[in-house]
Amino acid sequence: MISFRDHLRAAGNRLADIPEATAQLLRQAESVLDDIEAALGGSRPPECEGERLSVEIGASRAVRGVHPIESAHAAVTMYQVLLPIVLDRTRADGDPETGLRTAAGVLQESIMLRVGIGAVSYASFLLEKMNHAHRDERRRIGRELHDRAAHSVGVVLQDLDLYEVYAATDPARAMPRIVTARAALREALDLIRGLATELRESAVEVGGLAKALGDYVATRVPPSIHATVSVTGDEQLPDDACEELYLVLREAIRNAVLHSGARTLEVTVTVTDAEVHASVRDDGQGFDLAAALVARSGIGLSSMRERLELLGGTFTITATPDAGTTISIAVAHLGAGR
Repeated sequence: MISFRDHLRAAGNRLADIPEATAQLLRQAESVLDDIEAALGGSRPPECEGERLSVEIGASRAVRGVHPIESAHAAVTMYQVLLPIVLDRTRADGDPETGLRTAAGVLQESIMLRVGIGAVSYASFLLEKMNHAHRDERRRIGRELHDRAAHSVGVVLQDLDLYEVYAATDPARAMPRIVTARAALREALDLIRGLATELRESAVEVGGLAKALGDYVATRVPPSIHATVSVTGDEQLPDDACEELYLVLREAIRNAVLHSGARTLEVTVTVTDAEVHASVRDDGQGFDLAAALVARSGIGLSSMRERLELLGGTFTITATPDAGTTISIAVAHLGAGR
């Protein structure tokens, strides 16, 4: 079984360099042999162990951002390594052709069953992550409507009530209520329009990541913040990756605008054939990252992380109180082969 890892490494499969993954594959290979031994002996294979292990492998590959093509390559390698072993156990005396057919058939059936279960587990994990990210987005929009838009409308109603109270008896105190109500109503209207734009905008539909980020910065970053956007090579991004990256970067920009008190904001994205590097950097007040994670404050960190996990990527945050914040993103394997 030691040669299995060597075969993976020789084929350039990245699973060979992940200890947990190679350990899982070795356990899976042993489980396949157990299934075949049982099948050849006329008994029912111990399916529970193989299925459980396949579910575990599918989910762990999704967590690590291992592309399914790597798992497919591993399955082919497993077949190549195990076939001689199975052939020795199934070769019929005087009839090697029958032994070969039997060995190939039972081995293929056992491995493909596991590949199918693992693929379902992989997809289910990512689907749950996507649903979770979408729920976070809906909750964020709900908070914006409740905490800001509804609050502004409440201020308007209060000022109108005060205007009615003062209109007949103290006109000098009544008129400022109208001014305040108008300002609050305008703020609520701007917020609602902004949220409506976020709901319908798409990086793919507007013409790419650079255009979408540029439009967002132009409309949602106030003039008091000097913001720059630099995007190179975004035309190489698949549509789904482009959309998810836009949502992550948009959240990072939104957080900087709302929470950092920054004077400058820099957004940089570099896309190559195989990877993406991006960063959102501000010179604001920073924050205590550990405290924010413990408090689960609504700054969208979990949503950003989950969206990047869907792409097999990661992000790091460098945040120091009074020294600014930098969010760095790295995503590999985004080419057409995904």
